[in-house]
Amino acid sequence: MRFEKAQIVRSLSGHDSGELFCVLDTDGERLLLADGKRRRVSSPKQKNVKHVAFVGDWEHPTLEKVRAGQPVGDKELRAALAQLRDNMEV
Repeated sequence: MRFEKAQIVRSLSGHDSGELFCVLDTDGERLLLADGKRRRVSSPKQKNVKHVAFVGDWEHPTLEKVRAGQPVGDKELRAALAQLRDNMEV
């Protein structure tokens, strides 16, 4: 699968296994991921595409900012991922 900016993925391996992340950028076989908490926007986690699973493209104003290349804060990203988590549990 080809990953793009602002997609939501779930980590499949490592100490962050099971956590949701937003794709901030792609670099070949590597993704730059952030969740706004452990992995901040200013220092995203590099993760191999083999170690994540696609959760979906989700429409949210914060993710639209990521797609447009506009700056996003950690608090905004945390709130967007929390809202997605809440919607997934319903």
